[in-house]
Amino acid sequence: MDLIRRQQEPPVRRPIAVIAFGGWNDACDVASTTATYLVDAHEVTTMFAEIEPDPFYDFQQHRPTVHIQSGVTNAVQWPSVTFTAVSRKNDDRDLIVVTGPEPNHQWKTFSRSLVEYLVELGVEEVILVGAFVGTVSHHDPVTLNGVSTDIVKLVRSGLDASSYMGPTGIVGVIQGACREAGLSALSIWAATPPYLTGNPYPKAVIAIVEKIAEITSLHVDTSELIAVDADYSGRVDAALEDAGTNVEEFLEDLEGYDEPILGSLGMSREPERPLPSLDPEQTDELVDEIVRYLEGDA
Repeated sequence: MDLIRRQQEPPVRRPIAVIAFGGWNDACDVASTTATYLVDAHEVTTMFAEIEPDPFYDFQQHRPTVHIQSGVTNAVQWPSVTFTAVSRKNDDRDLIVVTGPEPNHQWKTFSRSLVEYLVELGVEEVILVGAFVGTVSHHDPVTLNGVSTDIVKLVRSGLDASSYMGPTGIVGVIQGACREAGLSALSIWAATPPYLTGNPYPKAVIAIVEKIAEITSLHVDTSELIAVDADYSGRVDAALEDAGTNVEEFLEDLEGYDEPILGSLGMSREPERPLPSLDPEQTDELVDEIVRYLEGDA
């Protein structure tokens, strides 16, 4: 069974692959939103391949969706990882954006198959994107950490070097597969505020997109998303004020944790008071605005 379902592959020039997964590696949906933004910010894009889902997904966790109109089933959509070519006509390099939900099974086979296909496509370097819950405020500049298969590439990226030993998600496994294949890979990780769990964090999306643009010497316009983030940050401030939350005091309570990565990687001890969080309904309207913008309807 061919694990890659190929359509007509568009020509790509010295492609750079950007890879992002939803799920464990994707606090505040920052990674998956970054992938969506990179595709939707360009006029010429082509989804040309996807990974067959059957061997890799538990469909009770990632259920397929059915489209029914007037009593007639039109389509069944399965969870899968897609490959989208992004044409950069004003540059001498193109992008291939790879995104989808984190798989449940056979991670070694999944990762090696994905990386082998990237090599077949002529990909010269890989940038992986992830986000974690950290002891940060939405008022602060976004903290970006880096992990690379090449220490020189990491130093040149200007990212803070990560040191970590513990559980990993599919991003870490794919980076290992890139190293095995001799393919240069850099992962960019953004820290997200602990009180925004379940809500978007466009500020981190902007920071990652701008870092990708800097590393690859490709220009991506983020001006509209910057405006969205300014509005969003104001609404977060208002929501926290309504909830009686003092962010600075809360973050002081978290100081002293041995493990700076919270949430999906666990805490080293319980906080002195419960984690504040925003009711998703408080930001639903702005979330809809962000989605409309990313889909090109704003």
